[in-house]
Amino acid sequence: MKKLVLLFILFYTGLLTGQAQYDPLYNQYVLNQALINPAYVGAYDNASVTLMSRAQWIGIEGAPTTNSLTANTSIFNNKGGVGVYVLNDQLGVSNNSEVYTTFSYKISFGKTRLAFGVQGGVTQYTYNYSDLNMEFVNDPSFEPVDENFITPNFGAGVMYYSRYYYIGFSVPRILNIEANDGVTESTRYKKHYYLSAGAVLPLSNGFKIKPSTLVKIVDNQVSVDINGSVLLAETLWLGILFRNFNTFGALAELQISDRLRIGYSMELPSTKLITSQWGTHEIMIGFDFAPFNRQVLKRRYF
Repeated sequence: MKKLVLLFILFYTGLLTGQAQYDPLYNQYVLNQALINPAYVGAYDNASVTLMSRAQWIGIEGAPTTNSLTANTSIFNNKGGVGVYVLNDQLGVSNNSEVYTTFSYKISFGKTRLAFGVQGGVTQYTYNYSDLNMEFVNDPSFEPVDENFITPNFGAGVMYYSRYYYIGFSVPRILNIEANDGVTESTRYKKHYYLSAGAVLPLSNGFKIKPSTLVKIVDNQVSVDINGSVLLAETLWLGILFRNFNTFGALAELQISDRLRIGYSMELPSTKLITSQWGTHEIMIGFDFAPFNRQVLKRRYF
C-alpha cells in the first residue's frame, strides 16, 4: 500500500502542477508500427490482427499495465488501408481506454511507397481515487473525488518505405487534453511526436540484421530508443533495445507460419529501481490473413 500511495502522490502532484500523462510504452512496435503511426495500416497488403499485453515494473503495486488490439486490412486493391486501434492503460488510480479508427492511402513508386494516414476516435479518462485506502490524510481539504470523462481526438502520420527499410513521422493524438475538476485546471495529455526509422540488411539467405530507432518528443522532452535485431532463417527475430540509455532489454518473435506470430520482450532499468521490481514484460500474438483479392501473405520486417 505504501508504494501505491507513493505512486498516487506522484501522479496527483503531476496533475496539480500541469504535467500531462504520456502515451503507453511499447517494445514490439518494431514489428507493428500501427501502434504509433496510422500511415502503417495496410502496409503489407493483407489483413492483420495483433494482441499485445504489457506489465511494467512487476512487483510495484499500482504499476502500469497496458493491453491493446490493432486490426487492419488493405483496401482499394492495396492502394489504401483501414483499421482499428483499441487500448486499455492502467496506472495506479488511473484507468484509461481508447478506441480509434485509422485510414491510410498509399502512393507507389516502383518498389517504394509513400503512405499518408489519419485516425480519429475517443479516449475515456477514469480516475478511481476512492480506491485509495490511506491510513492518514493530514490535509482536511484533500477529498479525492472520482473522475470519468470522454474526449475525442485525432491524429496523422506519414511513412516512406520499401520491403527492407522505412522512415515515418506521426502525431497519433494531436489535441492536448485539458480538465477542470472545479478546483484547478490541469493538462491530462500533451501531443506526442514520433520519428521512426529502420532498415533490414540481408547478409545471407538465412541471416538478416535490422537496426532501428524511435525518437519521441513530448513538451520539449526527448526520448530515444535504439534497437538491434537479427532474423534467423526467416523465422526467428532476436533483438536488444536501449531506451534513453537507462533502460535495456531484449525481445524475440517467432514466425510460426505465414499466418501466426508470437513475441515476447522484457526490459530492466539501470537505475536503483531494479532492486524493487522484477522488470517489465510484454507478450504479443499476431494473425495475418489474405481474405480479399490481390492480398498476399508476406514476411513482416517492420
